[in-house]
Amino acid sequence: MPRPRKFDEADVVERARRTFAESGFDGTSLDDLLAATGLGRQSLYNTFGGKKELFMRAFLSDTAEAVEVVQAVLRSSEHPIARIRTQLVSAAVEHGAAQGPPSLLLRAAVELSARDLEVAATVTEAFDTIRAGYTACIVEAQAAGEVEADADAEALGTYFCAVIEGMGAVGRVGTSRAALLQVGIASLAALPITPLGAEHLGTADGPWD
Repeated sequence: MPRPRKFDEADVVERARRTFAESGFDGTSLDDLLAATGLGRQSLYNTFGGKKELFMRAFLSDTAEAVEVVQAVLRSSEHPIARIRTQLVSAAVEHGAAQGPPSLLLRAAVELSARDLEVAATVTEAFDTIRAGYTACIVEAQAAGEVEADADAEALGTYFCAVIEGMGAVGRVGTSRAALLQVGIASLAALPITPLGAEHLGTADGPWD
């Protein structure tokens, strides 16, 4: 009879995610993973297949969570223009001064996209989904009269996707929350906001700081 497993797969994947996000794929050895997860070598191979397979489990989990966090805000019940502001604030709070957990999505995008087609496809899909969420929110803001109707919603969606991912990157090197909040405030200037949009932007969710 095979012995029952004495570990939780989800916990192992999360521990591996943190290790890969901190050190990168190339910088993480099999011994590093064994130390981080508490698994024996044979258990890791039997359950996950190896370093690359465990990395992909962790990477896909991290990516799905990162996308859902953004989408949850952009689908909320607030005014469309306020949702964008809320997401920018959330990004600043999460990533400022390296307070939040490191992003394996961003780490993998930089380290592996140029040489791993599976990683590259996953990164592209994630960014496309985030960009589409911003674009849809801006289109809704236009329909609500909060953003000028002739604004290029797709270009703006791409812009805000780049802004929040950039905030995550510079936050990891110690940029303060206050500085990231300033980035968020400045980025809103790209939106051609109507007087109605300015009213909703100024009253929803309290002050920026």
